[in-house]
Amino acid sequence: MSLNWLVANHFRNLTEIQVRPAPGLNVFYGQNGSGKTSLLEACYFLGVGRSFKDASADPLIERGHHQLLLRAGVRSGDREHQMGMTRDRDGTRSLRINGEKVLRASEMARVLPTLVLGPQTVDLLLGPPDQRRRFLNWGLFHVEQSEPFTPLWDEANRCLRQRNELLRSARGSNKEIAAWSKQLAEASEKLHQRRQDYIQKFQPVYEATVAAISGMDDVQLSYFRGWKESESLYETYIQDIDIDKKRGFTQKGFQRADVRITVSGQAAAKVCSRGELKALVWSMVLSQGLLSQRAQTDTERRETLYLVDDLASEFDEAHRQRVCEFLAATGQQILFTGVESEPLVEACGSKTIEGMFHVKHGQIIQER
Repeated sequence: MSLNWLVANHFRNLTEIQVRPAPGLNVFYGQNGSGKTSLLEACYFLGVGRSFKDASADPLIERGHHQLLLRAGVRSGDREHQMGMTRDRDGTRSLRINGEKVLRASEMARVLPTLVLGPQTVDLLLGPPDQRRRFLNWGLFHVEQSEPFTPLWDEANRCLRQRNELLRSARGSNKEIAAWSKQLAEASEKLHQRRQDYIQKFQPVYEATVAAISGMDDVQLSYFRGWKESESLYETYIQDIDIDKKRGFTQKGFQRADVRITVSGQAAAKVCSRGELKALVWSMVLSQGLLSQRAQTDTERRETLYLVDDLASEFDEAHRQRVCEFLAATGQQILFTGVESEPLVEACGSKTIEGMFHVKHGQIIQER
């Protein structure tokens, strides 16, 4: 899979652009505010359905316009899939693949698996647990495909919504709550097992990646399922009905899962510098992409688009080179951004940069 071409209209300061990145290493350089990050964000928004910067899609639409448009051609084997998305300020969204309307962003994600590495990626570790749960979900969606992830995810969330509605409703009887508690506990257990299986595969890959990128010792990644190991989740739900009613929501379950990183037994966020945290978190994302690539079957080659924003920020030359070497070795399509081209070129070393682009005032100019 590679992004053959991208068209973006009225996406932030990208009024009307078309870019054709190469299938390997690509460098986009330009001054701050020129549109480099917006380009990466457009790729991510098309493939994931949300921004990696803003919770709301409204700031993504260029001022003075009511709609953004994204279109792309994605090469998969000897076939090109065409993707399209529009988004209005009122929240209306239209998604299309090969001219056919699709309802879920997950269908777009199957065509264009995308991972982003940028200054904000450190929030994966420093931010709230929901970001780390999304991280887990990406792995289950793209890597653990022995059983489809989406139906199980939908079922677990449906049970959670029903139980929460009954907890907040004066008409919700304990018998009804118990019935939904049983279904929610079963769905939570299934999700936990899928997550646990994924983490068992992920941990050794992560340890090797951390060593290659950061050189740090005694780094451990742990997974917490969202309720105590010694507890039966269904029995806990029954025991906690009155407490959950007072609070108006379910306190335990798959929606409380988390991932934590420690260094020498201490929380990484408390003992690591900003640069070290960046190395730890980028290693998480790189490991996830590597696992996805290894999950390919005899009939399907798994590929991922890597969006690397501001590589030089908080990384010294050695770290930049390690990241570039790691990414180049994956053989995947990579879009790097930076204020100047020279540090990126130097970081890539002997690796061939196939595409060089100058971004200026929302315009993208390809250079030889």
